[in-house]
Amino acid sequence: MLNLKTVFWSRPEFRLGLFGLTAVAAVYFGFIGWAPETGGMLVKRFGYYVLGLTFGLWLVALWQVSQQRRGAIGISRREGWGAGLAIGLFTLLAFNAEPFRSKVLFDEFVLQSTAFNMHYFRDTATMVRGYNILGVFVSTDNFLDKRPNFYPFLVSLVHDFTGYRTANAYWLNAALLPMTLALAYYQGRRLAGQWGAWLALLLLGSLPLLGQNATGSGMELLNFFMILAVVALGGAYLRQPDHVRLSALVLGTLLLAQSRYESAVYVLPVAGLIGLGWWRRGAVIISWPTVLAPLLLVPCALQNKVLNNTRWMWELKVNQETRFSVDYLSKNLEGAGDFLFSTTQRYANSVTLSWLGCAALAWLIWHSLRQRAGWRNLAEDQLALILVGLGVVANTGLTFFYYWASFNDPMASRLSLPLHLVFAFAVVGAGGLLARRWSGVRTILLGMACLAVVTATSRFAQPLYSHTGIDEIEWEKRFVLARPPGDRLILTNKSTLPWLLLKIPSILVGRGQLMAERLQYNLQAGTFQEVLVMQTFRPTTAEGDHQLSLADQLPNTFTLEFLAERRFGTRITRISRLVAVELPVGPSGAVIQGKSASAP
Repeated sequence: MLNLKTVFWSRPEFRLGLFGLTAVAAVYFGFIGWAPETGGMLVKRFGYYVLGLTFGLWLVALWQVSQQRRGAIGISRREGWGAGLAIGLFTLLAFNAEPFRSKVLFDEFVLQSTAFNMHYFRDTATMVRGYNILGVFVSTDNFLDKRPNFYPFLVSLVHDFTGYRTANAYWLNAALLPMTLALAYYQGRRLAGQWGAWLALLLLGSLPLLGQNATGSGMELLNFFMILAVVALGGAYLRQPDHVRLSALVLGTLLLAQSRYESAVYVLPVAGLIGLGWWRRGAVIISWPTVLAPLLLVPCALQNKVLNNTRWMWELKVNQETRFSVDYLSKNLEGAGDFLFSTTQRYANSVTLSWLGCAALAWLIWHSLRQRAGWRNLAEDQLALILVGLGVVANTGLTFFYYWASFNDPMASRLSLPLHLVFAFAVVGAGGLLARRWSGVRTILLGMACLAVVTATSRFAQPLYSHTGIDEIEWEKRFVLARPPGDRLILTNKSTLPWLLLKIPSILVGRGQLMAERLQYNLQAGTFQEVLVMQTFRPTTAEGDHQLSLADQLPNTFTLEFLAERRFGTRITRISRLVAVELPVGPSGAVIQGKSASAP
């Protein structure tokens, strides 16, 4: 009796044909078949489950790879303890440098909001408003955001296992930092032995920018980690092309594609890696997760389609018409040079890594042009790093055409992280090649890496990142949380998300003006214990006079009680309590009513 599994299902030709069908279906459903509104609704409802399936399959594949490699790492106990101690010290140095708080204004709150809805409702969406209904905080008016969903998905998993708290987003990045440094050590060891491992660890561990992102709640560190993970899995696959390692590589790439906006570019170099593995094995291998891979990327394509058709999500400035343009190139290049090579204390850069990285890249390009035949003798890990590194360079080049990508902008410097990864391993690779002719190169490079550590220590000793908007939000949160517990409503002149994440209802000041009758009703009904109003005063004269911002002004019918105020830079932030709202009275003496009296 014929074994159908052997004859039919396991044949690579059949799986390759199915892969072609799923690729065509993915292109149709991701870019053609559904309108942006329908696609956005589908991602909101089902994106969480598709991402959960991808992550679950990846964990299974990683476990299978680990079973193949059990006891094959070859690191002695002494080396492991030394590397672990160094990783721990770099991690503590980063944690001590800056407080755990948001680094990128509003972006990180949006990511946490998506994680909130993923945790409570399994919806891939960001909340606009939220209210306590019968003791349960329910988010409303949710929308599909433009930001990739892998990071908020992981944060939601932490919520699932430990309970919801905003600090979980910070704990996730805190855990990712030592994992990233350990993976960098491993990859450096694969390239150039123990010497290369220590060089990679010293160069990246002393990068203040890496530590800065470890104390925030953004997605940059996860993207950095996933790039390293794909490099490591690519090398493992090329060393032994099989179904298990192929699945781990493909699924890891799908997750990397959902770690940052432009990270879908890495699909192309990984496709090259897969083809190279087929050529080395002399046969086509394709696993079932690889067959499903195009369909697993459909939510990512639909989300990008929604972004392209929703102009307000682009967040352009007044004089800008497009997100990408040649007009942005010169300014972004100038900002990159300023950030990478500045010797001041303004930036979270590493001058040593920048100079060494540029010199190493230039030498490697020159060397490869002279030794063209040497490409055939490259090790598997070198090939994986080169192909993924080309993806990083292409990504960085694309970033330079983006309207908001000047590295010397404190909120955009994080975009340079992948480039620093290329710098570090270019130094390791160039040092390994040069050491074949002159062994003293290793000592010199390790000495310069130690110098980078010493230089970084002084930069780690003081916070390098400060944003008055985040400072204002943190002060407001501390003030409110110190007040007696109870239901309250916040009228804010910034984003409502920081309050909604704390399960405190919040609306914008401008909406409060429009919903005066609702505010009056809720004040009289005692719906909220108190209504707090956040307002900003901006400087008007050199003598220090200030005036309330026009957007924060409330009508005279709103009676406010002063509670506190504090200066941030040149601005003053004030917190007041809304005491009463008087509605305008018509000619007949009747109160002029607006919309129905319900939640604002």
